Amino acid sequence: MPRSRDLPGTLEVSADLLEVRRLAAFLREACAAAGVEETAAFDCELALVEAANNIVEHGYVGQGGGTIAIEIRAEQDRMNIVLTDRGSPVPKDFFNRCRIVPLDAEEGRGCGIIQSCIDEIDYSSQGGVNRLTMVKRL
Repeated sequence: MPRSRDLPGTLEVSADLLEVRRLAAFLREACAAAGVEETAAFDCELALVEAANNIVEHGYVGQGGGTIAIEIRAEQDRMNIVLTDRGSPVPKDFFNRCRIVPLDAEEGRGCGIIQSCIDEIDYSSQGGVNRLTMVKRL
């Protein structure tokens, strides 16, 4: 796995839309280092960007900012992407429900995009820490 300036396989950034780019670049680097096929790497990046944007736009609303941390672990047959933050938690079972969103909707598509790109999603919120685990089988 690539090494960041922080810890191997991890990176923490400010919860800012511009910083989501750093998370995406870090993931692309990890996918390349792990030899992840281009289509699978794109799916991982799209899911990551949607999730991180939602954290920035919804999780930290009214809180004056915060951070988002990513941990990436590559295994032989899967990429594990874990995002943690201290923003507002998502509603219970949010990632387990499929929603129909009109084609012209300006919001509400993120969860469906994540669901379509990722094979396994697990979300928990305990002690003020939200943890979204996304797994892409390779």
